[in-house]
Amino acid sequence: MLDAVADGGHGGVLLICGAVGIGKTVAVAEWAAQQLPHTHHDTRVAWVTIREQTSLWPELRSCLGSSGPGTGQPAAGVGEAEAVIAALADDSTPTVLVLDDAHLITDPLALAGLEYFLQYAPPTVTTVLCARFDPPIRWHLLELNSRLTRWTAPDLALSAEEAADLCAEHGCDLDPQSLRTLMSLTEGWAALIRIAAIYLAAHDGDHRDALTALARPPHAFTDLLVGELIDTLPPALRQFLTCTSIPEEFTEELADAMVGGGSAHRLYELDRINFPMTSQTRGGRVWHTYHPMLRAYFLAEANRLGADLCSDLRLRAARQLMSAGELRAALPHLLTVADHRPLAGFLAEHALALVFAGDGESLFDSLAETAPDVLADPYLRLLQVTDALLHGDSGSAQAYRDSARLLADDDPLSLAGPHRLEALTTAVDAELAVATGNAVETGVFPDRMPPADRPDLDGYLAVTTGTALALRGELARGEERLRIALTRTRSRCHPRLRLIAVTRLAVTAGLAGSITTMRQRAERACAIARDHDLLDLPETVHATALEAYGAYLQGTEPQPGHIRILCAEHIRRDGTPGPVAGWLPHVVGSLLDCHHSADRGAAADRLRRSIGRLLDADPPPALSGGLLSAAVWALLGAGETVTAQQLAERARIVLGRTPDTVLSGAALTAVAGNHHGVVLQVEPLLTPTPGLHPVTQLTSWLLYARAHHQLGNDSKTREAVDNGLCIAATHRITRPFFDVPGTIELLDYYAGCFGHRSAFADTVRAGHHSRRRIDHPALTATELTILRQLPSGRTTQHIADDLGVSINTVKTHMRGIYAKLGTSSRMETLQEARRTGLL
Repeated sequence: MLDAVADGGHGGVLLICGAVGIGKTVAVAEWAAQQLPHTHHDTRVAWVTIREQTSLWPELRSCLGSSGPGTGQPAAGVGEAEAVIAALADDSTPTVLVLDDAHLITDPLALAGLEYFLQYAPPTVTTVLCARFDPPIRWHLLELNSRLTRWTAPDLALSAEEAADLCAEHGCDLDPQSLRTLMSLTEGWAALIRIAAIYLAAHDGDHRDALTALARPPHAFTDLLVGELIDTLPPALRQFLTCTSIPEEFTEELADAMVGGGSAHRLYELDRINFPMTSQTRGGRVWHTYHPMLRAYFLAEANRLGADLCSDLRLRAARQLMSAGELRAALPHLLTVADHRPLAGFLAEHALALVFAGDGESLFDSLAETAPDVLADPYLRLLQVTDALLHGDSGSAQAYRDSARLLADDDPLSLAGPHRLEALTTAVDAELAVATGNAVETGVFPDRMPPADRPDLDGYLAVTTGTALALRGELARGEERLRIALTRTRSRCHPRLRLIAVTRLAVTAGLAGSITTMRQRAERACAIARDHDLLDLPETVHATALEAYGAYLQGTEPQPGHIRILCAEHIRRDGTPGPVAGWLPHVVGSLLDCHHSADRGAAADRLRRSIGRLLDADPPPALSGGLLSAAVWALLGAGETVTAQQLAERARIVLGRTPDTVLSGAALTAVAGNHHGVVLQVEPLLTPTPGLHPVTQLTSWLLYARAHHQLGNDSKTREAVDNGLCIAATHRITRPFFDVPGTIELLDYYAGCFGHRSAFADTVRAGHHSRRRIDHPALTATELTILRQLPSGRTTQHIADDLGVSINTVKTHMRGIYAKLGTSSRMETLQEARRTGLL
């Protein structure tokens, strides 16, 4: 990179700025001594190291070998620069001029001359300036002419591999974890890495323990930082650094809250002197962070000021961070304050938000370590129930709920007050009932939800009670509660709560049989997850499962990515492998995979295992909407008849006699050829019953139609097909037509006879085209054209006239159609064409 600067040929300037020990001088010196003679053998190097008493221009003339006198103008002015430029212009030798420690040039006339020289130096001169901060000249003039290149500390920072090599030179070999710790402490600062390597080499044993000690800088570090960097700062700036080192990162507003104002000027000063500090924009704010070693030094300085001052600074920081919505960053400051009252107030207002943000585990671990008395509050114990439920750990949730009940009995007072405690208790009990499959058995939920005066808690209460009501069959009340939840979560709530509300609304639509609405709501939930980077949450996987199962029922091909998401597994909290979001979405993914996997046997085995675990672990009511019978049909389609029988029997034992278990048994009876048995099994499901799912109704009518068709009862067959089509067209459901054998053939047989539902029937038939058995030669384009004229009842002469050909030509094509389809009349031809999907 240095070679590239020297090769510019336009009088390029390289400005290298960084703190002491970052490697500025070493990099340039090594290049000038070792690399440059090989790549630019005719280039001379003039090196001037600036000292406080250095006379820049005489020193520069001496290095360039120019013995001419100065101009006699003011000693360090533009005239001296002009003289040097003139001397260089007369000499065509390529020159690299290095000004080391250029930040020590402070004389105004010397700076004016330097600026002039950098602007008008001959093209043969490349100037490299090494400085701890930018000398105060107009650098933008060079930038406008594209002649300035800047390097800062990150450009010179050592990589992890280089740091490991440097440590190895000192006989210190670091394991990957220790190396990561070293890099986080030093951020590649070369001098600090070398000091750390010497320190670690002198401390035999576990390097991790020694690195832990480095987090509180030993003398070797502080000597470098204080002697070369901190001692040069004015007292006011050091005080600012001490106060603002309390938070890991801060904004200008946060700094003002901690020091009482004037932060903009202090930050400008730190930026001007190139103090080791990084800045990044997040959430519309600029956040500043000090180098870890420097922050550690100033934190120690703050602690020496006394516990009261430190507590005051931490409370100021916490209040400002809370007002900015940075709850996660505010918590550590409150945990370190001896007086727990501010912490209790913070938890009463914001603990639920932290749980939904995914910080529950770290919150409770921190409280257990630093404030166990606060954690023993019943409100926080209930929040542990919520956190466990969000992670799918119903066992831990039940244990926390029992503990909260005991705490409330011992001391009914809570940091959150009675109203919030009551609201959270109701919400947790409802969600726990849903998670454990007891929503049907629980008592009636109150018509009026206890007010909590917190949008997130009110929303959570509405979500949980609405879900419980929906699962126990009160779909209208459940839908109403969930819509209230959605309204309350639109402002000042974590987006995860809104994601849960929309996903549960999709569940409610699915339970009601509104498949299209279920898909639309599930897609909306997935959009919320994408917008807020919540794609890895269980709720997103549930929404994906609802959308994918709805697409499956309506005959749409699933996205391969959805199958991967639903079938994915991970290591759960208890250390065992399991699905990301419970076994129900896993069953949906396995079901889709069973129809699309190249290895259907292996896919069928995964489906068997998945639905078996669902029957073991998850609430039985989750198996609804025809999912169980769909799994049985998938296993039968894969040739796994015995497995399908075992699954149907086990589901009957676990779930009892439900419509889905009846249909599963009827599917096996149909495959066995017992058509009278099928009729007896499904007839009770044909009577209109409130709450019976449309997929169940449709499948029942199709099994009934197929059985009567096999028994020769044409009138009952036609009635059953009509009733099934009425349900299917209303909800746009197609999958049962593909699952129940022989139903597509019935649609083919009655094609064109379904009135206003004929278009939907044709859509179903077209969707099954790839599954048809076609055992005749393909028709030509002309033969297909004539075949499509036959259902109209037009004569052969009329068809010939429409096509503009002779009647004999039409008759010839008709004979070809009869021969290919194996028929001998128009009626037989129409029946065969419908059976095979040609019509």
